[in-house]
Amino acid sequence: MNAELPDFDAVYRGESPVVDDTRVPWNIGEPQPAVAEVIARGDVVGPVLDSGCGVGVTSRELAARGFEVLGVDLSDTAIAQAEADRDERHATATFRVGDITEFAGYDGHFGTVIDCTLFHSLPVESRPGYLSAIARAARDGARLHMLVFDKSAFPQGGGPNAVDAEELRAAVGEHWRIDSIEPSTIAGFLPPSLGAHHPVDEQGRARVPAHFLTAHR
Repeated sequence: MNAELPDFDAVYRGESPVVDDTRVPWNIGEPQPAVAEVIARGDVVGPVLDSGCGVGVTSRELAARGFEVLGVDLSDTAIAQAEADRDERHATATFRVGDITEFAGYDGHFGTVIDCTLFHSLPVESRPGYLSAIARAARDGARLHMLVFDKSAFPQGGGPNAVDAEELRAAVGEHWRIDSIEPSTIAGFLPPSLGAHHPVDEQGRARVPAHFLTAHR
């Protein structure tokens, strides 16, 4: 079932009635902890596609480490912020407004694709086109790292289009070879209506149940 997804550009503008705070819940000022671990242990090969990059935190972190990165997001507001925060340390990062489900022009280019909380933000019917598009953009042997909400994250009918592990495996496995799906969490500054029942870390961020998928082409 499709959840009613918010207008993400309105969320980034601080104008969404769905989010009762002007702060964007998933903007934590640094890469998600699960993604930061992957980067730290060297499981990224360039060039990198940051799929649904938002304000570009992960893209800029990778660029600061010397990776060529393309960040793509549907939100003009998010991409404008990503560009505004880009400086000489991030010279190898490029940002682009676009519908990632129709991503083209980079066939066989990327060594790593990172999907940090995008998959569950897509309409369910858009998943096949999206997974096909990013697989087409990946070269042979490329890696996919995906962080996505588990169905237990929110009350039934609330939140985005979360998945269980088997649903995730079935969808991604049509286009990628699954290496692992591990329990994880997504850190966020959630409104009380959604975040009250989740544990909170030392930085005041709810830690919401998620899956971390690793796959390759």
